[in-house]
Amino acid sequence: MLNQQAVLNQQAVLNRQALERGAVRSGAARSYRTEPRRRRTDGELRRPSSGAVAYRPTHTGVSRADHVRGANEVGWRMVLASVVITAGVLCGLVGVAQLATTDGVSNSAATEVVQVQQGESLAALAARISPDLPVAQVVERIMELNAMSNSALHPGQSLIVPSSTTR
Repeated sequence: MLNQQAVLNQQAVLNRQALERGAVRSGAARSYRTEPRRRRTDGELRRPSSGAVAYRPTHTGVSRADHVRGANEVGWRMVLASVVITAGVLCGLVGVAQLATTDGVSNSAATEVVQVQQGESLAALAARISPDLPVAQVVERIMELNAMSNSALHPGQSLIVPSSTTR
């Protein structure tokens, strides 16, 4: 009995000393000894030399049932981003369509001056200066450049016409 009491007292002293050193946590469920990491003199960390660490299984249950995902909610940021992207795509398509339908006469900034010949109409003049473009577009551009209200022409009259690349 005396021998058992001495062993218990010695164990209590060792436990108190271990708690003061921080080697064993009180009430800890782990049975391994922990030590703080110490820096070596060359700056590297080294592992404590207390031997192998054995971890006990946690016995945490894992559900094997199929998990149902919640319905994805669409927030206001997603709606705003969709509206902005849609507007950008729409503007791009309208711009491409505008470029595709723009006629070559209105885009040509270069002009020249021609003299109206005897008996020549505005349509004949348009066909003479730009044979590769539609006559109606060229006539409209000539009337616009000369601020004409009607299509009446006089022989020898000078007109500003869009420059033709074929001449």
